[in-house]
Amino acid sequence: MQLHNYHRRPSAANHQSTYTSSSKLHVVTSMMMSTETSLADYAPAAASLFNNMKLPAAVVTAGMISLGFATRFPELPRDTLDKVYPQSIRARCAKLERLHVVLGLLSVTSELIVVLWAAVAVNQLTERVYEPASSVWDLIHRDCDLAWSAVNSHYILGIIGFTGMLWLRAYVMLLAASASKSLVNAASTGTAAATCLMVSIVNRGVESGGGTTVDRYGNTILDLFTHYAALLLKVATDEASPGPLQLSAIVLEIASLCFMFHVLMTESDASFEEQVSEEDSCPIDAYEVLMSDDTELSKLTKIEVEKLRTCVDLGEEEEKRQRIREWVLDEDLDGERDMQREEDDSGDYASVNVSV
Repeated sequence: MQLHNYHRRPSAANHQSTYTSSSKLHVVTSMMMSTETSLADYAPAAASLFNNMKLPAAVVTAGMISLGFATRFPELPRDTLDKVYPQSIRARCAKLERLHVVLGLLSVTSELIVVLWAAVAVNQLTERVYEPASSVWDLIHRDCDLAWSAVNSHYILGIIGFTGMLWLRAYVMLLAASASKSLVNAASTGTAAATCLMVSIVNRGVESGGGTTVDRYGNTILDLFTHYAALLLKVATDEASPGPLQLSAIVLEIASLCFMFHVLMTESDASFEEQVSEEDSCPIDAYEVLMSDDTELSKLTKIEVEKLRTCVDLGEEEEKRQRIREWVLDEDLDGERDMQREEDDSGDYASVNVSV
């Protein structure tokens, strides 16, 4: 019986297929090794970025507290024979003073949010173990997106508010210094130019983002604000972990802005000091009402009785000051009379000739 050898050499097609499969496997393995090599722990770098925002925000907060609350807002000087300020200018300055207080409060709280949120983010980046990321932006966008967008948004809002506070104070100070209209316009346009440049810087930063068209929040500062508001609302309404205080913050901030814009749009030019309400002023018969019988006093509330007592005390103090002023005036008049009498009595009689 004849045995035949059935061993056959591999064909060229099979050899090519084996080579292609090996090449694909090598490429996939190389890509996986490259990906694993590019992944790294970027948590320290992310913490450094948050620290870069926390320190300037703290410095700006200290300056705003000193400027907005520790020092008094500039005032126009009293009217003199040389300079009389129109009532419309005084009413405008009074309105700007109230706006300065609100703007300072919003700016300071905005920067305080930056300091607090950045501090918490740094602690989290230091305490927790994060998965490796391909870049700092990848880590922030994946694990710290809300914190990073919030820090940037509030920092920018605080800076813009701080600039507005500076302009309000400079405007009133220039009016008090009798500056020309051209100089006031120069200060206003210069401040507007600085504000435009700051917004432009932020727009460029937002547009650049993480270096690609995908790793960024958008093209302008409005995209950053929109992204932050959307993330905050999403986290506040999360069913798995809701944030009632975050939702309350959103509602209260919207209400605060509505109240502020309502006052700015509807408030008259009348000075706040001139808007005296009868309920706030003291009644003329405060002493008589307070000295009445207990039956009449029992009809009044505790707050009304305290107000009457305060009015009576203020009236007595005003009477004392009036008596002191009258006494000083009488003393001055008596002193002038005595001096006049001494001058009259000290005449020169040496020139008088007596004839016999």
